[in-house]
Amino acid sequence: MTNAKNSAEKDNAAAAAAQKANEKGREASAEDVQEALKEKYAEFRLAAAQIKGLQEQLQSVDEKRQELEEAAESISKLKEAQKGTKILVPVTSGIFARATLDKSDEMLVNVGSNVCVSKTAEQAGDILKAKLLELTGYQESMLEELNRLTDQANKLEKELGQMLQNGE
Repeated sequence: MTNAKNSAEKDNAAAAAAQKANEKGREASAEDVQEALKEKYAEFRLAAAQIKGLQEQLQSVDEKRQELEEAAESISKLKEAQKGTKILVPVTSGIFARATLDKSDEMLVNVGSNVCVSKTAEQAGDILKAKLLELTGYQESMLEELNRLTDQANKLEKELGQMLQNGE
């Protein structure tokens, strides 16, 4: 009987040890799940921050593009103006100076370091068109990146939802 009693006690002890190991395994598993959730959420927040930054950059690029389009239109109108035409010259945003047009076929173009060179209105228009093309290409690549990041954020959001729903 003693052997049977010892065997039963050993079995009970083994079962208790197994139960403790299972509980520890569950605790470790729950900790792992929490860590995985935190990592996935951090990825999601990073993607969201990148999306917000790109959207702000895109807005800035769009404003610059509109500014260049308006400048190209102004040059086009200036080419048609006659000598002596009275015009308003922008000094800064919302502030203008009255002027009389001396030459409508000549523009001064800033080439950097506060150095300006004389260009024909046609050449100045071509410079603006080239800048617009460059800006449009940049805008398109930014839109592609924004779409990629949005897809990634949507995927992460779904994964987070599934992890939470599964109780992981």
